[in-house]
Amino acid sequence: MRPTRILIVDDETNIRLMLKTTLGTEGYAIDQATNGREALASIDANKPDVMILDLSMPVMDGMSVLHELKNVHAENKPRIIVLTAYGSIATAVKATRLGAVDFLEKPISPDEVRESVAAALSEQLPKPRIDASDPLSGGYAGVLDRVRRSLRLASYSDAETLLMKAADLAHKDAAYFNLLGVLYESQRKWRLAKKFYGKAIAADKKYEPAQSNMRRIYELETFGRSREPVCLGDEPDIWYMALPIATGQLN
Repeated sequence: MRPTRILIVDDETNIRLMLKTTLGTEGYAIDQATNGREALASIDANKPDVMILDLSMPVMDGMSVLHELKNVHAENKPRIIVLTAYGSIATAVKATRLGAVDFLEKPISPDEVRESVAAALSEQLPKPRIDASDPLSGGYAGVLDRVRRSLRLASYSDAETLLMKAADLAHKDAAYFNLLGVLYESQRKWRLAKKFYGKAIAADKKYEPAQSNMRRIYELETFGRSREPVCLGDEPDIWYMALPIATGQLN
């Protein structure tokens, strides 16, 4: 039986060594590359199941690799976990738009790596999407309102396009992170949903919509159901708009 292959792509020797040591003990076959060009060649030659891809590298960076792979058939490309600098949320968001199933912020721990790889192996590969070229209008607040409207109408593709385009404007805005969490929850991408709800809470510990959404995820994971609605951040204090994704058991 073919062993699960992991391709580690990073120009820093110490990070490659840490990842190889961590994942090698799990029984994975490990390949390594120091830049994007080597990574693409390794994908063709070795057909890895998962690629851990640093986004900041010389010769060819990780984002360029994602662009090269975005239209490749799912059977011929690995599940991709990207490594970003701490706080580079806009970059991480764009990477998920291009097909990454998860992101890890440096510095990373062995436990984070093991958990992310195991989750990636269990996930269905995302279908590539192409960004529309129309400029954003209505300002940042207007964009978030359009995102909320799209989510309420279950127009998730429209919401995703708007959120990806607004990434550079969001900085550390709790409302933006919360809406990303709702979007990924609507796609059943639980790890990313929890990650962005957590980012919203870290940005503003008093931001109740994200607190409520995190409670719902916890209840779904623990009890298989929840009475907490999905909160988009514009609801009156006494009323929350419940979306179709507010119920259902997590896998």
